[in-house]
Order: sequence, then structure tokens, then C-alpha cells
Amino acid sequence: MAGMSLLRSAVAMASRLQPFQRWALRSNVLPKKNPSAALAPVRYSSGGKRVFVIGPSVHHENKFKSYFKFYVLLGAVPAGIVILLINIFIGPAELAEIPEGYVPEFWEYYQHPISRWIARNVFIPVDESYEKAMAVIHQEEEKRHLRLYEDIARSSMRLRGDGPWYHFPTLDKNLIDNEPKSTPDL
Repeated sequence: MAGMSLLRSAVAMASRLQPFQRWALRSNVLPKKNPSAALAPVRYSSGGKRVFVIGPSVHHENKFKSYFKFYVLLGAVPAGIVILLINIFIGPAELAEIPEGYVPEFWEYYQHPISRWIARNVFIPVDESYEKAMAVIHQEEEKRHLRLYEDIARSSMRLRGDGPWYHFPTLDKNLIDNEPKSTPDL
């Protein structure tokens, strides 16, 4: 009902307008409606909503993420291409009969070519690590024997009351110049 009364009053007002005003309303000479309040600038002094929120800088985080993506892709894309080409052109190893008298290397037991390459060039062979461990054990055993001999020598020196004798080699007496000099040695 309220809408009908508003509509009735608007029609009555439009009928009372003079012809110039009707022409102005049809053309764009006069604005048709008032600017809305939503488009008007609003001042919120210090009590309104905060338009510019002050917060910590995210510049370094974004820079880190950007560099991280770049370097991951810099390494991942070529590595993926290499792995794809190896899988396509070389492929996995096939099981075959071992010839008579041939001793296979330890890395030949791996099926994938990348695993074989890593086992051959990066990892230490089991027998080599075993030999290294045995060499360390042998050196420690020799040190133990030397310490045992030193203990025997110390105990015999303690029993007999003697000790080590040091010898300092001297120059040959023919090398000593005994002639008088203009400036004597100090």
C-alpha cells in the first residue's frame, strides 16, 4: 500500500511539470538521480574501520618462496628429463647367465641404471670397506704390541735402577778453527 501511494504521488507530480522540465528529464541535461551515499567519500577519523592495516613485511618471505621455486625447478626439471631419457633409452637390466670364469662386480647386481651408477661411483664397496676396517684393526694391534714393549722396558729400567741414555752428536774436532781472530766469539 505504501508503494502504491508513492507511485500515485510521483505520477501526479510529473503531470504538473511544465514542458521544459519534461524535455530536460528525457535528455541528459539534468541528472536523473542523486549520487548514492555509497560513492561519497567518508572520513573515519580514528574511530572507524582501518583501511590501511599495518603489519609485518612479507617481502622477504615472498622473495624466499620465489627463489626456492626457481632453484627447485632449476634442479628438478633437468633431473626429471635425464631420468626420463635413461628410462626410455637404457631401461632396466636383464638377468643373464654369468660366463665361466667371470666374477661380476658388486654394482652389476643392481637392476636400474641410475642405481648401478650410484653404487659404482658413490658408495664404497663392501669388500673395500672390510679391508679398510681390517687395516685399522691391524694398526691398532701393532700399537698395542709397541705399548706392551714400552711397558716391559719401563719395568726393567725400574727394576735395575737405570734409565734411558741420550747421546748428542758433536762436530768433528778438525772442523773447529783455533786460530786467533780479530773479533773473538762471544
